[in-house]
Amino acid sequence: MLLVITSAAQDTITLTRPLREEETLVSAHGNFKLGFFSPGSQRKYVGIWFNNIPDKTYVWVANRERPLVDSSGALLITNNSVLQLINARGSIIWSANASRSVQNPIVQLLDSGNLVIRDQNDASSSNYLWQSFDYPCDTQLPQMKLGRDPVTGSNLFLTSWNSSDDPSPGIYTYRFDPRGYPQPILYKDSAEFSRNGPWNGFWFSGNSILDPDPTFKYQFVFNDTDMYYTYDVINSSVISINRLLSYGIMQRVLWDNRKQAWAQFLSMPIDNCDLYEVCGAFGICNLLNSPQCQCMKGYAPKSPQNWDEGQWSDGCVPVAPLNCSTHKGFVKYSNVKLPDTRNAWYNTTMSLDECQRQCLQNCSCVAYANLYASLEPDGGSGCFLWFDTLIDVRVLAGRGQDLYVRVSSSGSGAKRIWISVCSSLLARGRGDAGESGINNSKDQESDLPMFAFNVVAHATNFFSPANKLGEGGFGPVYKGVLDDGQEIAVKRLSKDSKQGVEEFKNEALFIAKLQHRNLVKLIGCCIEAEEQMLIYEYMPNKSLDYFIFAVAYQLKICTDQRSSSLLDWPQRFEIIKGIARGLLYLHQDSRLRIVHRDLKASNILLDSKMNAKISDFGMARSFDGCEDEAKTKRVVGTYGYMPPEYTVDGLFSVKSDVFSFGVLVLEIVSGKRNRGFNHPDHHHNLLGHAWMLFKEGTTLEIVDPLLRNSSYEQQVQRSIHIALLCVQQHPDDRPSMPLVTVMFSSDCELTEPKQPGFYIERYVQQGSVSGKTGSSSNDEMTMTLLSGR
Repeated sequence: MLLVITSAAQDTITLTRPLREEETLVSAHGNFKLGFFSPGSQRKYVGIWFNNIPDKTYVWVANRERPLVDSSGALLITNNSVLQLINARGSIIWSANASRSVQNPIVQLLDSGNLVIRDQNDASSSNYLWQSFDYPCDTQLPQMKLGRDPVTGSNLFLTSWNSSDDPSPGIYTYRFDPRGYPQPILYKDSAEFSRNGPWNGFWFSGNSILDPDPTFKYQFVFNDTDMYYTYDVINSSVISINRLLSYGIMQRVLWDNRKQAWAQFLSMPIDNCDLYEVCGAFGICNLLNSPQCQCMKGYAPKSPQNWDEGQWSDGCVPVAPLNCSTHKGFVKYSNVKLPDTRNAWYNTTMSLDECQRQCLQNCSCVAYANLYASLEPDGGSGCFLWFDTLIDVRVLAGRGQDLYVRVSSSGSGAKRIWISVCSSLLARGRGDAGESGINNSKDQESDLPMFAFNVVAHATNFFSPANKLGEGGFGPVYKGVLDDGQEIAVKRLSKDSKQGVEEFKNEALFIAKLQHRNLVKLIGCCIEAEEQMLIYEYMPNKSLDYFIFAVAYQLKICTDQRSSSLLDWPQRFEIIKGIARGLLYLHQDSRLRIVHRDLKASNILLDSKMNAKISDFGMARSFDGCEDEAKTKRVVGTYGYMPPEYTVDGLFSVKSDVFSFGVLVLEIVSGKRNRGFNHPDHHHNLLGHAWMLFKEGTTLEIVDPLLRNSSYEQQVQRSIHIALLCVQQHPDDRPSMPLVTVMFSSDCELTEPKQPGFYIERYVQQGSVSGKTGSSSNDEMTMTLLSGR
């Protein structure tokens, strides 16, 4: 008698061999593992994760809505071909029903990461009884489809985890909307959060068009029977996934074997222009503009007052009726994400000229564009027509598509009337000025002196260009000398300024009540006729950015030169501590409890002794009572310094300034800007570079070579450590400014920092996880944004 002993492969569950809690399945070539896991709690789940990646990354969870609690479990297949998760008492916690029953069902974990139920004797993918790829969680793997089946009505979409340690369904979903021309949309609860745009033949139009990449194959199928998006990797050694993070970021990442970490390829939303309908109807979002939202030509703000206050969601309306008799032509907008296509008409074969003629035949047609993009100029094909309205258009940083918007003959734009409101905003009487030009009326709300216009004009040599120190969103700044010899700096509100009126009011009301040696001092103001000016103490050593960026850059061109203008480490350390003291005063010791919201190198001024003074309170906000967090629709600040919770959700607190402070410390140490930083070996910004070096134990590599001195190594290394604690992703993890000042003034033990927020730029070069990111020359532009929340 021959005794035959059979055993199931380690990638398989059979009728006689269930998977128990202490066991795992491993796919045939070792790509994936399936088993039980507990993410930071007693709750137990069955999931799939990468087997050969040290950073345990879960790609699918079976029982995400009903975990095992205080009980052991087993995963088994029944005679009816049903996959079940049961607890120790035999109760069914989760199950997957097969499409039909077979005599010898098995469950197999494939090397694609797909868990399938099939007949033991039939491995054909077309005959699977059930597969996990049809029930996505928060991750799309290669070969997995996202979309809808028009025949069955099944909907395949991603749902975020509830938090980083809770795989239950979160509030964010990434799904295709089939109306009009299908497009993937990121939802927060049931509201549109960010739109990826329609498929343009390369990928979705919300992303810049990059050159074809031999590493990946992207496919969007849309016909009478199918509507789905999938991708695959051509090189099996490349590991790439799409994942929806618990805080609402949809990203594509690649595994970097050299760094042993995930590297971001692209993500959404990456900035405020990615938020859905941020500029309203017929508005176009461009981060290089200030403000970022502009009405399209021939349109004007529907609510001018709201628009001037940075609330753009009402959008724009035609200046003149749009009809065939007043048709003038089309305005071309290049490199844009195409408008929402859910109500668009499309044709896949038309030429661009045919598309234009089709639009002209319908008086309700407001715009047209090619459906498919091309790497060649004017080489697109297919046709989109939009009727009645255009929603969610933005200018892309790279190559986008061309959009042609219809305008009327009288649609040249409406005139805007600029009204001087400074007097009423400040609620101060003018009165008669004395010989000194200063009015110290006791009826004023504060002791802020009022300067006569002729006094300020004389002090600045009638605002001579030779006296101009610079210019910002508020307007130009001039140096002046009063008759008594006192040097002043004069901020003059530009007559063309839109946001400046509000900033003028804000700055005057805040800084007039603040007194601290690390805050710039406001001497007085001038409100006369159409002039509004703020007069400050003059800072002879300009701003910090000149010393840590401009001078340092000049020295690196001629490496054998040295300059007394370059700040040494002791000076930089004193500046860091001075900034920290100023923030501590704003956050805790001042009676207003202020969040600055635009802390950056150019807003740190230096006096004659190189003492740091925080300036520019045009964006500041105060907190009342026990309030410690607020939400705004008008997100303001400078990219590279703003934390993620503020940029994306409009949430700000004192921890927003802490994040900006951390960025500033790293810039002071390295002499490099966070935004626009690039490195030949990776795609991180300055935050990511510092964090990577910290994890590798080579923190001091970030220090500017001209500043390296062994006697300061410990102090510099501690400063970088504190900075990384300040720029952590979640606000609760960041220290408060009182604690930060203690960290700098003592040898208290520091905790390990977690991952920084916004530490990866939007794009890397295709086919390489070590490519440089695109840099921006506008990192010092203060932006006024709208959160769309």
